[in-house]
Amino acid sequence: MYKQKPVPFLFFILGMCLFLLMSCGTPTVPCGTFTFTGTPVVSGLSVSVSFDFDAGECGETCTCDTIVYIQIARAYDLNTGNFLAPTSEYTNRMVTGRTPECLNGWMLDRLDGRVWGYYGRNNNGSFAGSLTPGDNTTTAVLLDTPSGWPDETMLDFVTVPVCIDDDAACFNDLLGYYYWWFFIASGGSVSFIDKIAVEWHRDAVDESVVEWNNDAPGLGKNVFPAMSPM
Repeated sequence: MYKQKPVPFLFFILGMCLFLLMSCGTPTVPCGTFTFTGTPVVSGLSVSVSFDFDAGECGETCTCDTIVYIQIARAYDLNTGNFLAPTSEYTNRMVTGRTPECLNGWMLDRLDGRVWGYYGRNNNGSFAGSLTPGDNTTTAVLLDTPSGWPDETMLDFVTVPVCIDDDAACFNDLLGYYYWWFFIASGGSVSFIDKIAVEWHRDAVDESVVEWNNDAPGLGKNVFPAMSPM
């Protein structure tokens, strides 16, 4: 497992970001309804994120036949203050050098060898069982089980539904932002929180997409199109 060099006061800074999320951050407005379930597993969390699209929640009108997800992730070791990444591919697309510090450490959450940045999308364009596409009447569902991490590790995620129906008025629109976080304590017990993401999480998603797009051509991966919040 890769560890980035220590960043002074990183744990303090990340802790302050989490405090801002839970108290002072400005929530984003989803164009629909999120439903989250989380179940602790050994050194991790089994998660289902569902999204029911309703463009009217954002004062818009759109019929989208294919709603999928992008997801960003970040992990850090509380003992050292180092960001962690499970593989070298994750390391290569880790966001670094940004200001404020809260934007650093994030990575597009994709399995090694996948050429699409959309969560669960196979190289042939189909979707794995971990991702059920949605539409205006069908719930889009993402399943994830990040596990096997060391004790005293914190992980956070932002899960974002996106319309990829090229006939839709909201084609390439990001339809909402959902935040979830879990902590593996000494001894392996797991606690978690989840809630609507705040505005700086939206910025973290943007930076993660930029990082993916910067690396994609040289790695034989597909670049994301221009995307914006609905």
